Amino acid sequence: PIDYKTNRFPFCIVWQPFPPLTWILPMIGHTGICDSHGVVYDFQGPYCVIEDCMMLGRATRYIPLDPDQIGASSGSNVAERWKAWDACIKQGCDDYREKVHCLLYPNCNHHVAHCLNCLEYNGSKRSGGWSWCTATTAGCGDSSSP
Repeated sequence: PIDYKTNRFPFCIVWQPFPPLTWILPMIGHTGICDSHGVVYDFQGPYCVIEDCMMLGRATRYIPLDPDQIGASSGSNVAERWKAWDACIKQGCDDYREKVHCLLYPNCNHHVAHCLNCLEYNGSKRSGGWSWCTATTAGCGDSSSP
């Protein structure tokens, strides 16, 4: 379950504002993706994907994802799907630990999209990084109040 106090968002994409950019362009922020336990992984800088410590503090918004929508060797039972989810998040993070970070490309949005591609989420291997910028500003949960 989602736990605001401990910043745990299982199977979610999380977002936080990036002041002062977010003040000017509300869709701009910092994103991360969570494993089955809710631990956040975010691409913070060159060769640097951090676990459980988002760059700008706690997540303020989240998009819940459905672990049943992964296509990457997910298996038939819950434990197998959760294990496959975590393995794909790890693979995506390992790939981005070999990349230089840039404000435009590659950035935290591309990291999240890459993890979704590793998951083959919703049957897709080609999620775009910028589509998550706008998705996190509309139609998602607000974690500022439980």
